[in-house]
Amino acid sequence: WWVFGFVRGCWGFEEKEAERWLKHYSSRQSILLVGEGDFSFSASLAMAFGSASNIVATSLNTESFLRKNYRNAMSNIQKLTSRGAKVLHGVDATEMATHPLLRDHKFDRIIFNFPLSGFFHNESAESVLRRHRELVRLFMANAKKMLGSRGEIHITHKSSRSYKEWQLEELGSSEGLRLIEEVPFNPADYPGYENKYGFGATRTSPATRAIVTNLG
Repeated sequence: WWVFGFVRGCWGFEEKEAERWLKHYSSRQSILLVGEGDFSFSASLAMAFGSASNIVATSLNTESFLRKNYRNAMSNIQKLTSRGAKVLHGVDATEMATHPLLRDHKFDRIIFNFPLSGFFHNESAESVLRRHRELVRLFMANAKKMLGSRGEIHITHKSSRSYKEWQLEELGSSEGLRLIEEVPFNPADYPGYENKYGFGATRTSPATRAIVTNLG
C-alpha cells in the first residue's frame, strides 16, 4: 500500500527540486503513462528527471508476463521505483478512472503511446478500425476525468493512412476535448525506448514515422 503526498498534483514532488525537461515532459508535471509495454518509455523519463516521484506508469500486462517475455522490463521498473515512481500492472485504459489507486488523482499529462487492441485472423479492416477507435475513445473519456485544470492527453501513433482513419480529433471532440497540436515523434529523443507490439505480444514494433496528438 502507498502513502501519497501530493504537492501541485504530484506524488512526492518537492518544488525545491530543479526542473528538468525531456522534450514535452517536465519533472514538475504529474505524469500518468498508460499501456506501457516494457516500461522503457517511462524509464527514459525517470532517468532524465533524476527523481521520478511525479510519474505513475501503468500496464495492462501482468508482472509475470513482463518477467517472462520482456527482457528489460524488470530493470526498467527498477529504474522507475528506485527513483520514486509508482508502477501498476493490470490497468485497463478504458476503465482507469475508476481504478482505486488512480481515481482520486489529477494529472498534468496522460500519455498513451501507440494504442493497440490487437489483430485477429481474417478480421476485416473495418472491424480493426472500429475496435481501435473504440479503444481510443474510451481511453479519452477516462483520461478526461483524470486531467488537472491545464492537463493534456498525449496519444502517440503512426502517421500512415490507416492510422489517420482513427480521426483522433473527431474522437476527442465527441468526448469534449479539443485538439491542441500534433507534433512529430522521434523515438531517439527517449534513450532506451522500445515500442512493444501490444497487450500480450512480445515483439518490438518500430516507432518511426509517428506523431503525437495532444488534446485537452
